[in-house]
Amino acid sequence: MVEYQTKKRYKIGLVGAGNVSGMHLEGMIRHPELVEIHAVCDPVEQNRLEKSTKYQIPNSYETVEAMLQGTIIDAAVVCTPTFLREEVLLQLMKAGIPVFCEKPIAENYESAVKIANWSREFNVPIAVDQNFRRFFTFHMGRELLQKGTLGVPLHITQVVNGWRRDKGWRMGLERYVMAVMSNHWFDGYRYLLQDEAETIYCRGVKNETGQDVSVSVILQFKKGTVVSLTESFNSRARLNGAIVECEKGSLVMDYKQATEINVAGDKQEYVNTFDKSEATFYLLYDLLRSVEENRQPETGIFDNLHSLKLMEAAYQSLASGQVIRLDEFYS
Repeated sequence: MVEYQTKKRYKIGLVGAGNVSGMHLEGMIRHPELVEIHAVCDPVEQNRLEKSTKYQIPNSYETVEAMLQGTIIDAAVVCTPTFLREEVLLQLMKAGIPVFCEKPIAENYESAVKIANWSREFNVPIAVDQNFRRFFTFHMGRELLQKGTLGVPLHITQVVNGWRRDKGWRMGLERYVMAVMSNHWFDGYRYLLQDEAETIYCRGVKNETGQDVSVSVILQFKKGTVVSLTESFNSRARLNGAIVECEKGSLVMDYKQATEINVAGDKQEYVNTFDKSEATFYLLYDLLRSVEENRQPETGIFDNLHSLKLMEAAYQSLASGQVIRLDEFYS
């Protein structure tokens, strides 16, 4: 387990108190010595009341402006819909408040670049909740590959199938399965391989409203690893796991464990100690430590632009039927 330690106890303001905020709040209440959930902000009174009552949050506000005028916070956790992100993040950055933001940080790459430019202009760090780096076993796979006993990773195969029908604001947007979930995997592959993609190709199907619900994506990374991802929100069969084929063995990853298999077929299993809330809190903690250490967060906006570029390129490939070269895409 991680040994958490910060120089002070941080006052956190939650902006957006809908469903996903519960995951963040559950993580924060496990570490009262490090953070205080000091304020909640949401335009919907019922959301504010529900979260402030359940998590004993002392200050409640309808707008970001009212929160910034009414109390002092050290950092903000932003869980608003993506179409509100620019307005919310700009207010917080102008106030000098470090931000931990739900993924995707923006609905498209151009918006994310705009947010990154504000982060640079106001010198305020932003981290993105790419919590699958630890909720899934990408972090364990990365450590095992770094040992070198498996040799060079050659091919990754992942299938993520399930039946999912969201409610609320997301269903009113055009982008779906890749905006909600595949961006986690794109970020995870980059983190696992410590490499950037060279090309991406995507085909898939859409539902009756035009949203992508099932996709197959092939990525070619610069060091040679090929990744094949198939993901569906439209499957009655549930399946989720990743297999990394290497020069000298294989690596099997899922949410609960990573399994190393050598050339003789011997297996070594490693149990994942992170659940989703703890994986989420870890990245908030990293943001707070990054402020103390004057560095960029692990999942900072400038790193996350590479993951968002993969998502954007995948959508362009889905629309055009063409292989997209990343060095020619929004260069």
